[in-house]
Amino acid sequence: KTSTTTKQSITTLINALSIMTHYTATITHFKNEPIGIGLANDPNYGLVITSIAPAPEGALGESCLKKGMKLLTINNIDVSGLPSKEVVKILKDVEGKLVLSAQNVVPADITFEADKHYRRPDGVIVHGTMKNDINSATPTIFKEAGVPSTTYSRIYKLIERDMKPPAAALRIHEITLDREFGSYVVTQMVTGGMVGYGTESRHEKKFYEMVLKSAHLERNVDLKAMEVMMQVNAMLAKYNLMATVALEARKNGKESRLARKKYETLNVVGLKFHQIE
Repeated sequence: KTSTTTKQSITTLINALSIMTHYTATITHFKNEPIGIGLANDPNYGLVITSIAPAPEGALGESCLKKGMKLLTINNIDVSGLPSKEVVKILKDVEGKLVLSAQNVVPADITFEADKHYRRPDGVIVHGTMKNDINSATPTIFKEAGVPSTTYSRIYKLIERDMKPPAAALRIHEITLDREFGSYVVTQMVTGGMVGYGTESRHEKKFYEMVLKSAHLERNVDLKAMEVMMQVNAMLAKYNLMATVALEARKNGKESRLARKKYETLNVVGLKFHQIE
């Protein structure tokens, strides 16, 4: 029989080994020749690869290095903590054999897309989809902090089960409301003219009820997001990690760029995670 402490030690070891998996690319480089790699400093992950030019324009185009990876070393010299501009200069100045090592980085969030849907094998349509499969969405900072895979799985399923459905319901309603408003403008305000107080048309009553429903659905999303966030923070406290609500600006092609900037709508799309210093 395996003790709980032993199981936790094994999980921590597996996590540690998984974050130590490096990818190495070796090329021959001539001084000042473009390599075709974009770099940027990320506050959570350090030096991150932002782009890899395809071959033949980029020497790394056919290598195992990919956009989103964390660059670790150049010719066995640690560059992960250096400014990206300094690293770019180092790359340009190196002549001859050039060996770069990197590791995969999974963003520090677990999120969903509320406006997408899929059909299950039994024919049921499920509204809202998780952005990443449960097997490939473990944030890198979870592994670095030693969060057990069982805890990660509980958090993922909590977001999928409790946060995603109300957000998807709100998005479906928003789409319906947009269509109803378009119909209302044409039939009531343009064709029929404004109706006096106390003599609301069927269309006006329906639209008013839909606006009220929007407010209720938005409140449900906010309250459920707060509830899930508090549960998750209770799970992560001993690992010095904290969860906050992940927000995403909603795109609306019908509005002008000025209107989108002035009346930006933010949607709840999951949770993001931070290290507590």
